[in-house]
Amino acid sequence: MTAGGPSPVGAAASTAAGGLLLRKLVLADAAELLPLIAAYGEALTHGEGNGDKPDLAYVAQLLAEPGVNIRGAFADEAAGRKLVGFALYYDLPEAISRRRAGQIDDLYVVPETRGRGVARSLIADIVAEGRQRGWIQLRWMVPHDNLVAQQLYDRIAETGPWKSYVIWLEPGISW
Repeated sequence: MTAGGPSPVGAAASTAAGGLLLRKLVLADAAELLPLIAAYGEALTHGEGNGDKPDLAYVAQLLAEPGVNIRGAFADEAAGRKLVGFALYYDLPEAISRRRAGQIDDLYVVPETRGRGVARSLIADIVAEGRQRGWIQLRWMVPHDNLVAQQLYDRIAETGPWKSYVIWLEPGISW
């Protein structure tokens, strides 16, 4: 959300509380996003991943993927603005309402900026975009063991009326 209200759909940038700059990430952001994607994977797998680390080509492919939206949060640092968090989300059809819904698939904040409103700001900005797009809801999943994130989500959202399931299709990969 901007200081004066929600950011417009597809807005280049908006400013959130704490001086965060929120904007859609573009191909030029791939090198800065890469270490966050790698750290996010490490966090989800608790360092027990399959050894397949993301590279710049993968992150560039992700940023160019049709239908994928990635919002970044930039904080002021001594050396300039630094990417400190991202949310990857989708605009999806919602069959029951015959409208659209948003789905956050991935949300990550670097450890040294956690607790400063980065995740809350990213979610609020996506909510503002969703209102303008006419979404009926914004939904996301959180790992059962991420209790800190769940504390935030319990304050800003309600628990969904469903349970999540997964069928792993590649042996040896799970988190």
